[in-house]
Amino acid sequence: MRRPGTLWQQVTAMPRARIILYLSLLASYLIVFTVIVRHVFPLWEGRALSWEEAALFVVETITTVGYGDLLPFQSGYTILLAILMIASGVFLIFMLIPLLLAPAISEHLRADPPGVLPSPLKGHVIIVGPGEMIWSLIESLSIADLPIVIVEEQKERAKQFLEHFGKEAWVVRGDYARAATWRNACIKDADTVVVCEREGVAASIILGIRGMTRGRIIAVVDNPTYDRYLRYAGAEYILSPKNTAGKILGRHAAAWRPGETILGSAGDGGEGTAGLTLVSIPITAGSHAAGRTLAELALLEKYNASALFFWKGGRFIAIPAASDRLDVATMLVLLGTAEGIRRASAEVFAGEGDSGEVVIIAGLGDVGKAAGRELAVAGTPTIVIDRKDPAADVVGKAEDEEVLKKAHIEDATTCIVALNNDDTNIFTTLMARNLNPGIRILARANEPASVDKLYLAGADFVTLLPTIGGQAIAGVILSESVRILLDLPDGQKVVMRRAMKRAQASVSRVKARCGVRVAGIEREGRAVVAPGDAEVINQGDVVIAIGDAQALRRFIRTV
Repeated sequence: MRRPGTLWQQVTAMPRARIILYLSLLASYLIVFTVIVRHVFPLWEGRALSWEEAALFVVETITTVGYGDLLPFQSGYTILLAILMIASGVFLIFMLIPLLLAPAISEHLRADPPGVLPSPLKGHVIIVGPGEMIWSLIESLSIADLPIVIVEEQKERAKQFLEHFGKEAWVVRGDYARAATWRNACIKDADTVVVCEREGVAASIILGIRGMTRGRIIAVVDNPTYDRYLRYAGAEYILSPKNTAGKILGRHAAAWRPGETILGSAGDGGEGTAGLTLVSIPITAGSHAAGRTLAELALLEKYNASALFFWKGGRFIAIPAASDRLDVATMLVLLGTAEGIRRASAEVFAGEGDSGEVVIIAGLGDVGKAAGRELAVAGTPTIVIDRKDPAADVVGKAEDEEVLKKAHIEDATTCIVALNNDDTNIFTTLMARNLNPGIRILARANEPASVDKLYLAGADFVTLLPTIGGQAIAGVILSESVRILLDLPDGQKVVMRRAMKRAQASVSRVKARCGVRVAGIEREGRAVVAPGDAEVINQGDVVIAIGDAQALRRFIRTV
């Protein structure tokens, strides 16, 4: 993502860039004049200089230490050249050092974030609050050309933001309670303000800024029960990463039921676009799909559905091959028409044990409760474990072997590990996998470092809370231009965009120009799954594409 402002403002706002700029100018000066002296000295002074002597001449000139054996000069041209070098050297040393180098070194040593933007901004996104979620949000917003400003009042945290996000966003440090802080961040002309602070601080911030901006205010809450209070304070949108993560885990757990689990569709309630549906389906024991390759299933030919990608034993396969073989450790993501996916679910993916589906939910916090609600809607039986809540079916520690056995872990088909502590989640996953090797395990992670550990422990799918939160916020911010359907590993995303350009564009041209994979096109009365290169994208068509941030940015500009 490009930072806003002119090129000079972008460069001079970054200490490291200023140091590199100055050193580049100095090196260029020395090289250029060394070449000049090496070639003109024999002509003007009647004697040749080696490259080393020519470089020495230049250094002696700009440092004014004298020429030694090179004096006296015989030509007036040499004297004029020396005067030019001295004047330009003095300018380089005594003018550019205070302008570029000294402030850069000082700022680098102090690393004090600025208290004001270097130039006015309009239509930008202001982000307030700590944590990994900001990184995920900025990464999700990178598919659009949106300027980003991070406002932080704590000096050390602002330094960290400046170090990590210096190329992606501006950082403004200031007291949240001071109106000047928000004016310095150009809040009046901001498009969106995202407040990720804890609920009490968030309410104070929102009350202070709601009269200063015409932009929408999004509040991110840890506890969904505070929703109404922050709305009263002035937030237009309230998002709970825990609630969203729980919904995703619940929908994954109920995925075997045809058409009931929808991932990142056009609507939040399980509806896709009018003709295309995006679903996650695990391969269950006894199903027709278990043990067969994608070529043998012929999903596109028989059901007008395409396997976009899949997870297998915790490993992500971005571009499935026809020879890829599916097993019970596989979680498949399909794009197709709703009718085609319903038929494929019933004929290909329904397993022998579907009628006896039982899901264990370990942890009755916000994530576990949200997952439970999704499973209740799907009609899936659940057994809930919680160490304190009397509403749980089994009261006790989920990482206790006896407690898991009491919850009938050996007979369960799926286990959702939704505890608040990552270490406990990892140990619970290890124990569940050992007690029931064939169980599907869906886990929650709070820290990025825990994701790989959970997969190694035996989880089939892991949802990272900060990533879910960042994706949900970005979905609201970018909703008018593009919809993020899924965040994938390696920076890949699945997006949906309605074509805005009047000129037609073929799929082959979009792929070649943007570097995206076009997964589907929907137009009135017709849905195209896995369109061929000759398929034409018209204005008004809904296009589903897959790519990294740079490719999707080009896609949004092109379509």
